[in-house]
Amino acid sequence: MSEFTIREASAADAPALAELANQYTYQNLDEEARQGGFLTGSFAAPALGAMLASVPGQVAYYQGELAGFVINSKLPAERYPPFIQAINALLPNLLYQQRPVTDYSWFYYGPVLVRQEYRGQGLLQQLFAATKQTLTGHFDLGVAFIAAENAASRWVHTQKLGLEVVGEIDFQGQAYDILVFPVS
Repeated sequence: MSEFTIREASAADAPALAELANQYTYQNLDEEARQGGFLTGSFAAPALGAMLASVPGQVAYYQGELAGFVINSKLPAERYPPFIQAINALLPNLLYQQRPVTDYSWFYYGPVLVRQEYRGQGLLQQLFAATKQTLTGHFDLGVAFIAAENAASRWVHTQKLGLEVVGEIDFQGQAYDILVFPVS
């Protein structure tokens, strides 16, 4: 079991985060590699820096190498790409504990990633716990989305971390689950 150093992410981490994230996007992985999970979209350091400035995220390092991360955000709607804007439009109609998601103080959880060689060691659980600890008292709910075909990520998030599916969206022919979790 590796010993990871986990800390709050800063804007200085954004270039390394973008580089690692883009290695694990759907379009940059072959079909076999996608079975372990993948990220949707593409990532630029300035956009990730803006996300990190809006809501704290977490990074994990192992012997100086970026091993994983959780990026969170709460940007004005117009700063998000059309896909996220479509999710924003759905949120008032999605319920968590019989209340619309938008009745809560919420943020977007994700993208999240654990580098392939560090998977299966509990790192995502540690990053998730650090996220919740950092954001307790600031937000009620985290909102995430996972591509329906990303079975590995969906399983980890629902079975290991306890996220609850509250809705789904089809965007440009791709299906996604929308999930939430209480921060505290």
